[in-house]
Amino acid sequence: MIGRSTEIALLREMIDASRAGNGNAIAVHGDAGIGKSTLLATVADTVPDEVQVLRATGVEAEAELPFAALHLLLRPVRRHIDGLPSGQRAALSAAFGEAGEQPPDRFLVGLAALTLLAELSERSPLLCLVDDVQWLDRASADALLFAARRLTAERITMIFAGRDGTDRVAHDLPELRLSTLSTADSARLVAEQAAALDPGARDRVVAESEGNPLALLTFARALTPEQRAGHLAPVPLRLTDTSLMGRLERSLRTTIRGLPERTRTLLLTAAAEGAGGLDAIVAAAKTLGAGPEDLTPAEQAELLTVSGAHVHFRHPLIRAAAYDIAPLADRAAAHRALAGALDGADHADRRAWHLSAAALGPDEETSAILAAAGERARRRGGNASAATAFERAAQLTVDREHRARLLATAADAMLAAGQLRRAASASERGTRLTAEPVLLARLASVRAAVDAEQGDPAAAARTLIAAAGDIAGTAPVDALTMLAAAAGEAWFAGDHAALVATAAILDRLGPRLDAGLIPVATAMRGMERMAAGDPAVGVSLLRGAIPEDRSVAAERVPGTYAMFSALMAGDDDAARELATARVEACRSRGLIGELPHALQLLTQAQILSGRHAEAADSGAEAWRIAHDTGQAGRLRHLHGILARLAAVRGEDEECRDLARQADGGALERHGSGWGGCALGLLDLVRSRYEEVAERMTGLLDGPLGHTVIVTFAVPDHVEACVRLGTPARALPAFARFDAWAEAAGRPWALAVAHRCRALLGPNGEAEAHYREALAAHDGGGRPFEQARTRLAYGEWLRRARRRADAREQLTVAAAGFDALGAVPWAERARAELTASGAHVTTRAAPAATPGLDTLTPQELQVVRLAASGATNRQIGARLFLSPRTVGFHLYKAYPKLGVASRGELAGLDLG
Repeated sequence: MIGRSTEIALLREMIDASRAGNGNAIAVHGDAGIGKSTLLATVADTVPDEVQVLRATGVEAEAELPFAALHLLLRPVRRHIDGLPSGQRAALSAAFGEAGEQPPDRFLVGLAALTLLAELSERSPLLCLVDDVQWLDRASADALLFAARRLTAERITMIFAGRDGTDRVAHDLPELRLSTLSTADSARLVAEQAAALDPGARDRVVAESEGNPLALLTFARALTPEQRAGHLAPVPLRLTDTSLMGRLERSLRTTIRGLPERTRTLLLTAAAEGAGGLDAIVAAAKTLGAGPEDLTPAEQAELLTVSGAHVHFRHPLIRAAAYDIAPLADRAAAHRALAGALDGADHADRRAWHLSAAALGPDEETSAILAAAGERARRRGGNASAATAFERAAQLTVDREHRARLLATAADAMLAAGQLRRAASASERGTRLTAEPVLLARLASVRAAVDAEQGDPAAAARTLIAAAGDIAGTAPVDALTMLAAAAGEAWFAGDHAALVATAAILDRLGPRLDAGLIPVATAMRGMERMAAGDPAVGVSLLRGAIPEDRSVAAERVPGTYAMFSALMAGDDDAARELATARVEACRSRGLIGELPHALQLLTQAQILSGRHAEAADSGAEAWRIAHDTGQAGRLRHLHGILARLAAVRGEDEECRDLARQADGGALERHGSGWGGCALGLLDLVRSRYEEVAERMTGLLDGPLGHTVIVTFAVPDHVEACVRLGTPARALPAFARFDAWAEAAGRPWALAVAHRCRALLGPNGEAEAHYREALAAHDGGGRPFEQARTRLAYGEWLRRARRRADAREQLTVAAAGFDALGAVPWAERARAELTASGAHVTTRAAPAATPGLDTLTPQELQVVRLAASGATNRQIGARLFLSPRTVGFHLYKAYPKLGVASRGELAGLDLG
């Protein structure tokens, strides 16, 4: 291959690295005709014999067939699917349309593909080549990229190639961009492929092609004998406003127009078929008056090749030119002929799309066929494909109500596929077609979800409330589901009026609610009271919404409201247990897409209950999966939560960086305020009290002032204002916190309220409040707050010159902070100890096992599961990793822990 030695060397190095157990992936991109496919073919032809090569190519005609590309890639190894773990086996089988009643999680399909490839790579290294990624079906793209992002120790290299100027499917992988060939390399290529050219003609071709290999060869082959001999201008003079691609396409069209009519008909049929199936192309072409013998002129012109049972265009641009130059009626006739040539259930989806392309006006029969194809795509987990099928089905029906229903179904699928603009457009179009309340409510739910995702929770809440009110009398369950979403958006928007409206509709629903949904309604009423500044009633309602049966957390809406109720009521244990149940449900059901939210809730509960090491593990896993599944909004929220951990640990730059990446402060899109409060906590321990007070004032006075984390951060505000000498500045906020703490009745909350009174009140009353606080802390909960109370009391005692008493409190505080990994707080406690006259030798407590603190969060997860007796396969299924990656993490962890084998892990204290 001329001019690509550097690129070939890079890809070979990657393959060598993966053969050694360092899996990798890369995205190759460049202009059309630049040589991406040739590069992939060259690499594939020169790999060592031990490397098995799997290939797939995105086909424009199959872009709406879910998992078509994944099916093509895995077809040579499909016999190994039966050996996958049961959940992954079922997901992959459902994706391929072979089994399953419920749509599989598309990321679980990706994990199944990764597991299959990883297990095959144990036998021989793998090279997976995916070409023309710009035409991959969305479901395949999601699955393949999920697998590519999680390559670690697998003997696998994945190379994705795609065209510039299109939506870059593999945009977040390492990149290799193919540049144009140099003049010298262009001349070499022309000399090799068109040796008979006159030097002047060759130079003109090189100049016109601008270093694009396809243009070089196309322009050279398009020359007449006279032009080859240099007697005439070899190609038309370049027009200043004509691009290389424009000249190339014009040259290809000229070549195709010069072919016999029957050959052009066969070329059009092959272009319309798209996948290259020779039997279908020939059968369809016969009905249009062409036969297989008419392929010969196209082969002689080097436009396509025929190999076995497949027709291959030499380049996608040739296929596009053959299709585009045909009149619309001829294109429709070709698709109609192809639909007639495709029989049987295996070809039902392809037949549907050919009928769609052939329909030039309303066609009820084709509409029904497309709707059925959409339903099949939905069952296979191909939401993007389903959306397109339902939307096209809507275009082909004249029945307004039926069109509205199809658009509603399309909008739901678009939303599930993350196609927000399309979803909003389909919803608006459907709304204009119907007056049916339940259908209008369904369409409104889509618009609201788009508004929420795009950063307008208040608009989302209003839309949902209006729609829920319209259907409250006829569809109470649907109305409550909409109200549940509305209350969440209104809560984070700080829209109390919307919460009042939600409660009013709940009163109308009354006894018609199912028993299982009553706690959800109770929680929403509690939210309204909390936002109204009535914690006495609000907390009581929220406590009543916390289920004794933790398995409720397995269901998304009841589980989310149960966990929220526990957090807002200050019941950390219940929140953690419910979140754990939700995480386990997501793992057991293979709900990879939903797992980051469940892990986020668990991380929050673990942070609040002082389980910082566990929170770091949960948060890291949530981040990895959210990143690998492209959940940008979830990542922003996680950044804010993880900023809290960084603040506790005194990792200043990490905290600030995470808070910047979060939505941050009072303007946070989904509104938890974790990022802003994390910065406040960091500023507090660094004695930047004015910054704390200003930031907290903004949060408390903004739309997030009533939220969980801002409520819990009020004591930070109190301490900062006291140290600034302006305690009155904190009194209104403390009154809110004090009322909440009294209503919640949690020992830790009552203790913190006493600590704040000690700081805010007269010096003569302080000790009584500190003692009350310590007594309340004995009831358990929030060890970080308990250590802070002892620190504050110790500081007060030292200032009162009661040094021995101060040392007692400060010593316990330092130990508590050490145990929590709260480094700057421990340093502050030891500084106070030194000031009290103590000789300080205490340092941070060692990990339970030497070396434990050197493990990464993922290594620690793997080690703990391995110590429990789980196999690599079982661990991989639980953590959504390949078994080989599990083994890789164990291999790295053993020397850190001073062990040599899995059997020794059971005897370690792993925390």
